[in-house]
Amino acid sequence: MKYLLILIACFQINICSAQEFKFIPSSQHLLTDKEMETIQIIITPDVLLFTERGEILPQSQIELMADPDYAPLFYANNEGKIKSVVFKKKNEVPVLIEKNSESDYETGEKALDFIVKDLEGNTIKLSELRGKVVVLNFWFTRCGPCIQELPNLNNLTKEFESKNVEFLAITFNKKDLVEQFLEENSFDYKIAANANDVITMYGIESYPTSIVINQKGEIVLKESGYRTNIKSVLSNSIKSLLQ
Repeated sequence: MKYLLILIACFQINICSAQEFKFIPSSQHLLTDKEMETIQIIITPDVLLFTERGEILPQSQIELMADPDYAPLFYANNEGKIKSVVFKKKNEVPVLIEKNSESDYETGEKALDFIVKDLEGNTIKLSELRGKVVVLNFWFTRCGPCIQELPNLNNLTKEFESKNVEFLAITFNKKDLVEQFLEENSFDYKIAANANDVITMYGIESYPTSIVINQKGEIVLKESGYRTNIKSVLSNSIKSLLQ
């Protein structure tokens, strides 16, 4: 995947003190003006772009970096790698968020049927899960936003562990790579590896993407891209179907 490399020889942010945002992980720190004068800022696809309210911006909004109406605040981890960017508006006009077309679906749209195998070799056919609420998650092992939302997804499975809900994660990664990933990371969904055909079938281009399917096999929710409140969004959708 290509990444955007931004070379900054001298970058001045006209902010007197670091502004704290609750949606930025405590493990990340705001780069100071002094740090900004001496380092290269590399924006890779796993870097999250935020408005001041914590809303996720699509990667296409990286163009705001050159907009004089915005002051980008760069947050790095302990290794000095940029992980988040907050675009602070210099006046009262809010940042506009582009709608991700991948999140569109028609009411009553049937979820396309597929057959996959989980890591234990069990065959899963989507149409045979009719009568259950099915939650799909499209992810891959080197997707920063995917990994960041795993704790929320794991908590979601615990919330509905005794309910008629099936959680299935779909990735193009090979089985051995997924198993290696799981040695250090917990993911409580059933996982289907090497599922390129399903990813193509659903036209997935943004990661992570979550889809909720009702008991009739219809898509009722589709969320593309990372969001901090993904657990509550999915939970509310599931609860509405279980009533």
